[in-house]
Amino acid sequence: MKKLLDQSLRPLVIYTLIILIVSIPAYFLTIDWIWENELDKHHYAIREKLEKRLTSLDLPDNAVSDMISVLNKVQPGFSFTEAVAPSADSSYTLIRFDTFMNDREQFRCLMTDIRVNGTLFRVLIETNMEEIDETILAIAAVTIFFFILLLGGFVYINRKTSLRVWRPFYDSLASLQAFRLEGGKTEALPVSQVAEFADLNKSLTRLMEASLASYKQQKEFTENASHELQTPLAIVKSKLDLLLQSRVLDQSQMQILEDAYQAINRVTRINKNLLLLAKIEQAQFDEQQSISIHGLLNELSPQFTDRFESSDIRFTQQVGEMTLQANPMLLEILLTNLLVNALRYTPAGGEVSVYAGHRKLIFANTGISPLDERNLFRRFAQASPEHAGTGLGLAIVREICERYNWQISYDFDCGHHHFTVSF
Repeated sequence: MKKLLDQSLRPLVIYTLIILIVSIPAYFLTIDWIWENELDKHHYAIREKLEKRLTSLDLPDNAVSDMISVLNKVQPGFSFTEAVAPSADSSYTLIRFDTFMNDREQFRCLMTDIRVNGTLFRVLIETNMEEIDETILAIAAVTIFFFILLLGGFVYINRKTSLRVWRPFYDSLASLQAFRLEGGKTEALPVSQVAEFADLNKSLTRLMEASLASYKQQKEFTENASHELQTPLAIVKSKLDLLLQSRVLDQSQMQILEDAYQAINRVTRINKNLLLLAKIEQAQFDEQQSISIHGLLNELSPQFTDRFESSDIRFTQQVGEMTLQANPMLLEILLTNLLVNALRYTPAGGEVSVYAGHRKLIFANTGISPLDERNLFRRFAQASPEHAGTGLGLAIVREICERYNWQISYDFDCGHHHFTVSF
């Protein structure tokens, strides 16, 4: 996850770096071109001066040759050779080993013709460009320095400005994160002078108010429906109990009553689980205390002894001293539902084990095939067609885990189902 400011700043930084990278060779080529043009102008100026001075000496022909020979030996950067016919001027850059500097050097050269006392000479004028390279490198270094300085200032100013501009957004986000439906009231959003943020806060306020209204309606409906269903379900169940005790019914009538009785029991369990889910969602179990997982499992396991023995299932428990801050009733419901779930999916002669470690509680049981993970924690969904239940047990487990920010996960490995609760 990346912050919004980083997302907006990243393209600008990349663009600035690209401009920096492109500007360095551009500076180099531009300055190099300027230097070469200036040196070419300088070389032509030297050529004109040489031609005028040598001609003004008015030397005899043999003396001109001797002077040219002396210049070739004592004047660095010049080379005179007699020419038969005139040639076009040529300017070029040459890199060669310089005996005087004892190193490879770069030279800007001009090959041109001059005429002294009627004699045509081919003249090579060279200028060492070492200082030019150093100048270009210095300019490039200074450019990089100021680009980095500019980039750092730009990032700093942009971040400061963005934080100030986006502060109302972060304040509104913090208020939204603190908003809870079970609290029964909206969060006060900060006042902003920015039109967009003001409109956003108005929309968020309306959304929170609508959510609270829907939540209250849902809460009232769930509570009323659950409470209203309890009485008729209890009456129907008691009447069925009376009929089942009657001796005037034949076998087929008794079977019909038994099926109806089982259906009423299922509806009763669903109703109780739905009421429990509603209470958990509405945070009606606020009381918390320090509870020992080991002690609570020791209290619950005897309730399942008959079911373990009837199915020839071996139960083992390896839980050390682990304590949690939670509501005792919710933690008991969590452990009970996980044990019931383990029993439901364990074949006869199998094994159920509970063990803990590293702030994790793991329920493992033997199984034949993995469960459908998409339906495991969904309400009224069946994870396996072979073992039908109300479809609310694991949904309640997940709701309790979300209530305390615990993590519930499932995997199937080596013929065993594993339900892991990470505290």
